[in-house]
Amino acid sequence: MTRTAARSGAVIAASSGLLATAFAPGAHAVAGDGSNRLASVDMSALTQAARKELAAAPAVQVATDAKLSIESKAVTVTPAPEPEPVVKAATYPEPEVEAQASVEEPEPATPDYASDGSIGAQAVAIAMQYLGIAYTYGGESPGTGFDCSGLIKYVYAQLGVQLPHSSSSMVASGYQVTTPIPGDIVWTQGHVSLYAGDGMVVEAANYGTPVRHTAQWQDYAVYIRPY
Repeated sequence: MTRTAARSGAVIAASSGLLATAFAPGAHAVAGDGSNRLASVDMSALTQAARKELAAAPAVQVATDAKLSIESKAVTVTPAPEPEPVVKAATYPEPEVEAQASVEEPEPATPDYASDGSIGAQAVAIAMQYLGIAYTYGGESPGTGFDCSGLIKYVYAQLGVQLPHSSSSMVASGYQVTTPIPGDIVWTQGHVSLYAGDGMVVEAANYGTPVRHTAQWQDYAVYIRPY
């Protein structure tokens, strides 16, 4: 059976799964007797049902100068945008902190001037040996008694420090200090005593009063360190 190839193509299908498609413009399609139908197909490989289908299929002959026109549209490809660079925040190593042991600083100890071996402490220790010695005006020894400046002159002489026997002259001996320590001279107009620490003094005060260890009673005193 011969059919005019009025459409653009014919499809030959076999139950074996073989599929062949030919495309050609309708103007160039011609009818054939099928004598050269699929000469290149190995017929022996087809099933009996497939051979029957193939034998009944129409043959389509295409002229050798036939041209196939395929309309196509230009495809514009837009490239994907480049990824923005990832900026990593700069990291810096943590500064090393040396572990410091918690050490409590001891409070500064109050010097024990009575036993620290200083000249002033030694002067106080010597003066304390003469408590009870009678007051004598102009006296400057244990044998004759002491007046105020005589006692201090005698005590410091035992330590190699020479002082005048006059309260008014002692104010110019050594140098003045703001805060007294044991051994400093406590000077007021007309009287001197020896600072013994803790607000106490050793002195030969006046007639009828022997050398004593007593609370400082002089107001607005000047403190003199004679060494």
